[in-house]
Parts: sequence; structure tokens; C-alpha cells
Amino acid sequence: MRGSDLTCRGATSFWFIAFVLAVAWFSMAGVRAQTGLVRYVALTGADGNPGTAQSPWRTVQHAADRVTPGTTVLVQPGTYFEKVQIRVSGSAAGGYITFQADGPVVLSGAGVAGAHMIHLENRSYVRIVGFDIRDNTRVDTGSGIWIDGTGDHLELRNNRVHEIRGADAMGIAVYGRSALSPISDLVVEGNEIFDCDPARSEALVLNGNVTRFRVANNLVHDVNNIGIDFIGGEGTCPDPEQDAARDGVCVGNRVWRARSSYGGGYGAGIYVDGGRNIVIEGNEVQQCDLGIEVGAENPGSITSGVIVRGNLIHRNDKVGLIFGGYEAAAGRVVDCEFLNNTCYKNDILADGNGEIAIQYAERNIIRNNIFFCGLQNVLLTSFTPSTGNVLDYNLWFAEVGADRAVFVWSGVTVRGLDRFRARSAQGQHSIFADPRLADADQGGFHLLPESPAIDAGSPGNAAVAGAMDFDGEPRVSHGLIDIGADEVLPLECVRFGDRQVRISWPVSFASLVLEQTPSLSPSLWTEVAGQEVLRSGARMTLLRSADPGPLFYRLRTPGAPPF
Repeated sequence: MRGSDLTCRGATSFWFIAFVLAVAWFSMAGVRAQTGLVRYVALTGADGNPGTAQSPWRTVQHAADRVTPGTTVLVQPGTYFEKVQIRVSGSAAGGYITFQADGPVVLSGAGVAGAHMIHLENRSYVRIVGFDIRDNTRVDTGSGIWIDGTGDHLELRNNRVHEIRGADAMGIAVYGRSALSPISDLVVEGNEIFDCDPARSEALVLNGNVTRFRVANNLVHDVNNIGIDFIGGEGTCPDPEQDAARDGVCVGNRVWRARSSYGGGYGAGIYVDGGRNIVIEGNEVQQCDLGIEVGAENPGSITSGVIVRGNLIHRNDKVGLIFGGYEAAAGRVVDCEFLNNTCYKNDILADGNGEIAIQYAERNIIRNNIFFCGLQNVLLTSFTPSTGNVLDYNLWFAEVGADRAVFVWSGVTVRGLDRFRARSAQGQHSIFADPRLADADQGGFHLLPESPAIDAGSPGNAAVAGAMDFDGEPRVSHGLIDIGADEVLPLECVRFGDRQVRISWPVSFASLVLEQTPSLSPSLWTEVAGQEVLRSGARMTLLRSADPGPLFYRLRTPGAPPF
């Protein structure tokens, strides 16, 4: 693991390591001072003012008409009743134009005409940061923030978008319409979108010629259709080769209660529809119609190169993970990978789709996933004649027992993993076992020390470049990979100097006792106090010693025999 080659692992009675502690010197990096021109907007200002702190402008729109590259517009606290057209761009040479809420700033559309609260068309090098965007009602195809046409280096960070009401009333929408130039280098991060009416569209959508994007750490909830969507093949861009959201990442987002208000309810929390070469990683999706879907709705469209890995998908209404074209006349999903996801008790309406459903799809890989179904019994459904898909090294479990767990393969229903293997020639290295999750019914999806998922993943997927587990920890530990979204950390030692060491270990091993001794004498082991929670996935203690000699440490199960 990071910082040390002294690691031990496993559900043993104790672990043992030895090292020399040392005193370390710490320093804090300074905060870079703000540079560039700063202009101010305040409710007490006037648009005839120069826009300084002492004489601010009155409206955000005035700033959006006047500022130049490298300028930061600080909008002072209050409620601004306006819809803003961004008519300026920054540049690579001059820098970003930043519109930033300097405190609690509400941008309200109540009583204001226009389809979009903030609209950028053919703009580049612009940041929108920290606004509460709301009250865009009676919308017919509108949004909280709408980016259209072409442009590059656009960032939407830490905004709240809500009360966008009507039809196709989206939270954040990005439409790349140019065949000559994409919308590129886009960041949508840290935003919250809720209480919106995106049906029949999506709450957060990238559509058409959009490339090199990062959609990260957003909260999307309580919307009446798809939560997050990456679309291609709809004709948004007139060049079919460029008409697809592609070459980006969707990471660390949380989506819940994204349910479609029409057509029987098939809204996914996260959806790739015609997109290409996208990594969907470390997201949590729950209480949606569908969890995560990779599809291709439009005839002739091909969704390819999508990697769905390390996600938590639980308690969704009709299915956890689903991929493929939904009918023979639709598009196809090919050459995608579904790795190390944890699907837990989905299909809560007993709709018959189970934890994972495969539709019209070819040459896809499904490995290292946990599929845990509740009393609805169904683990897998595949009703369509798909070819070349590979399912192996997965862990399957049903609360009703192995003999009653349902697998549907090419329309034929069998019960039990052995019968599924015989019918499908798939899953020769898969296992049927309780994954031993820490407390999944209360949201605890870490693996317990005795989990059969530990180190049981496919060796061929052990070195995926950049792969992380759900806690943001490296996916591979000492060359082995766990099944599911959680990678159990071994005991980890990080030296800070000659006499100081940090030790951390998984939170699921919290019952273990950390002990130290100046020698290996059994009578000298003493408990080390002072451990505390470190991030979301580990516990830690920071140890210091003035003694020049070695100290020995171990983690011991309470009640285990002495060393």
C-alpha cells in the first residue's frame, strides 16, 4: 500500500509488524493569493458604478456583459431576480472569467422571462461557482444552467439548482451542437440538483459533441426522470461521428430518487445512451427506477468503451445494473466493462429484472462484481440473444438460498449457480456466498475480514490503471483484487521520519486491538490508545517515540491467545 512495504492482511487472530519510530517535521502549503482583476456585484450597487468593492455593480447581467479575461466577479450575499446571459469569454492567455458567489447568493427566476437561469452559448474559459439557482417555473425546455454550441474550459462548481419546474426542466444541460468544434475540457463538480422536473429529459445531461469532461461529486436527487446522462446519436451535432458525449469521467456522484413520471417509470440514476469511452466510477445510486444503465436507444447507435467500476448500486426499484439496446431495432452496447460494482437488493418492486439485466449487447465483460439479491430471488436476467459477453469472477448471493436463486439466460430460467454455469458456459470462477458486508442495510458496504470476496477477483483485472475502490483507495492490494466496490486495506504503515509512524487499518476491523512492545517478550505487550476515524474507510493512530530502539506492533483480535 501507499508509503510502505510493511503490510499484512487477512482475518487472522493478530498481525505483527516491526519498525523504528522517528520524529517528523511537518509543513503546511500556503494558500495562493488571488490574482487578476476583481469586480463586485451587490444589491446596494448600481450598474453605472465602476464595479469596485466600494462602488459595486447592481446586476450579474451587467458584469456578464462587461468583464474581460482573468476577471473574478464576486457577487455579494442576497437574492437577485434575474436570468443571466454570459456574453463574454476568457482565454488561455488571459485566464478564466469567474462568476463566484461571495457568501449566500440566490439567483431567482421568479417573475423573470427566459428559458434558462444562466445561459452560455459558444463561450470558453468561464467558471460559475457557488450560486443557489432556483425558481425557474413553467419551463418548456429550459434549465438552471444551459451550455450550448461550442466552447472549452468551462467549469460549474458547487452550485445548488432547484425548483426548475415544467416540462424538460433540466438542472444542468450541456449541448454540443457544432460539427466543427466540440464543447471540451468541461468540469461539472460539487453541484446539487434537486426538486426539478426534467422529464422527458434529464437532470444533468451532456449531449452531442462534448468531450474531455469531468462530472464529479455532484448530488442529484428528487427529480422526475434520469439523474445523470451522457448522450449520443440524437442528432444534436450534425456530424454523426462527433455526435456523442465521450472521453470523460463520471466519478463520486450520489444519485437518489430519480424516477420517471411517464412510460411506466424507467429512469436511471446514471445513464450512458450512445456515449463512448466514459469511466463511471465510485458513484452511489439508490432508490431510482433503474440504478446504472448503459444503453443505445437510437437505431444504428453504438455505445462502446464505457467502464462501469467501483459503484454502489442498491435498493433501486426495478434493476441495479442494466446494459444493452432495449429492443432489436435500437442500438447496441459493445466492448464495455462492468467491474467491481456492488449491487445490493435492487428490484425491490419485484419487477423481474434482478440485480443485473443484459439486453442487446456484444463483447462486454462483467467481472469482480457482487450481486446480492433480497427476497425477490432474481440475480440475472438476459432475455435477448446477445453474443460474446463474458461473466466471471463475480460473487452471487440470494437470501433465499443457493437452490432458489434465479438466473435467466437467453430467455431460459434456471435456479442455482451450478445450473447457470451449465446453461451459459459462464462464471467458472464465480462463487455463490454471502459477501459478509459490514452493515449493508444501514449503508455499510465494506467487506468484513472474513469475507469470501477478499482477494477473489480476476487476476486479469488486478492492474487496471487508475482504478480506485469506492472509498477512493487504490483498487489493488499486494497484487490481488477484491470482488465488489470495496478493496479491503491491509495494515498500513507510513513513516514520517526517524521517530514517527502512522498506522492505519480498515474500519471493518475496528474490533481489533492495537498493541506495542519494546521487545518480543509476551509479557510486555501493551494496548495503544488514541485511534480515531480516518476518512470513511479506515481507522488510524499516529505514534511517536523518543526511544532510539525499535518498537514492535501488532493488531490482535480481543481474546486471541498471546503472541
